Amino acid sequence: MTDKVKLLIPARRNSKGLPFKNRLLFEHTIDTIPTEYFKDLLISTDDEVLIEKCKSIGLNVSVRPDNLSLDETSTKDVIQYHIDNNDINFGDTVIMLYLTYPERTWSDIKNAYTFFIEQGAKSLLCKKDIKSTHPCLYMFDIIGNKGAQLVKHNLYRRQDYPAVFEISHYVCIFNVNELTKLNNNLYNDDTFFFKIDDVIDVDTKIDLDGLFHKEK
Repeated sequence: MTDKVKLLIPARRNSKGLPFKNRLLFEHTIDTIPTEYFKDLLISTDDEVLIEKCKSIGLNVSVRPDNLSLDETSTKDVIQYHIDNNDINFGDTVIMLYLTYPERTWSDIKNAYTFFIEQGAKSLLCKKDIKSTHPCLYMFDIIGNKGAQLVKHNLYRRQDYPAVFEISHYVCIFNVNELTKLNNNLYNDDTFFFKIDDVIDVDTKIDLDGLFHKEK
């Protein structure tokens, strides 16, 4: 990675599914990042506990304002704020790492970045196989016990269903000059997707318990 690559970790204080989950998961991600990359790492948070923790180990912190710490705040708006207010330039590439993926390794991050470079990508998210019901079998719920197809089709045989995958924010990479072209989920029609195995995305206590059970 070059000096043009910046690492960004969003770590909002509040969480409805698992209170203070970013406090619980902070070390899992920080411990995977080699210390020589700390100078290019920025923590975005409104959590006073994480702010003090970052300062104690010499990490760069950008304090998130209250208006960007709401449930309805998009990550895209948060990213733009930190680009505008920190040493992140128009020609840089940002690797964003959510703390909710504690199984992620530095090797995973490097492999995703290598794929990003090899593909000549401007933005990248991850993808994983769907292990549940195929989307062709899902319906929108309509009042009156009726339904409408989520995916419009006239296919009957399961083997004729198109190949699909689930989007994951396990590793998010984008060129700063591409951000305005991405939707609020950080992708567009030109986004590349890097294949990963099934991983735990911690959002509830059940997820956290599943992680601890998996580690045993």
